[in-house]
Amino acid sequence: MIRSTSHVERSFVAFSLGLGALAVGAHAGASAVSAYNDWKASRPSVEEESSGTNENDESKAENDTEKMKEETQKKTENKKEGPRENIFAKWFDVGGKYYEGGFEDIMTRREAALILGVRESSSSKRIKDAHRKLLILNHPDTGGSTCIAGKINEAKDLLLKGRSNK
Repeated sequence: MIRSTSHVERSFVAFSLGLGALAVGAHAGASAVSAYNDWKASRPSVEEESSGTNENDESKAENDTEKMKEETQKKTENKKEGPRENIFAKWFDVGGKYYEGGFEDIMTRREAALILGVRESSSSKRIKDAHRKLLILNHPDTGGSTCIAGKINEAKDLLLKGRSNK
C-alpha cells in the first residue's frame, strides 16, 4: 500500500513556510528602515550646510584635506606594525604551517625547509613526500605557477644535496 501525504499535511507545511518567509521579509524591512533612519540622523541639516560663508567653506576644505592626510598616514603606520595577517588561515583555520613570505635571492636551507613544510633535518623520504604533495598541487600543467614549482624543486634539491638516496 502506497501512502502519500494528505492534503491537510501539505497545506500546513506550505502555510508554515509562507509565515517563515513573511517573518524574514518583515525583519529585513525593519532593519532597512532602522539603518535609513540612522543614516538620515547622522547627516547635517540643510540649515547647517547653508549657514557658512565662502571663506569658512574654503577653510573647512583645507581642514578636511589635512584630516584626510593624517588619517591615511595613521593607516599606513598601523599597517607597518607587526607581521602580515594570514586572513585565509584566520577565516578557514588552515594553512598555519606553510611558508607565507616572499622568496630570498639565494635560497637557504631554512627557507627551503619552510617552503616544503618540513624540518631542515628531515629524512630524505619525508622531503620527497612533501615535495611530491606540493608539486601535485602547484604543477604548471594543472594551472599552477612555474615560479612556485621552480622554487619547490629548488628547495627539494637544496635539502637533498649531499645526502644518500634512501
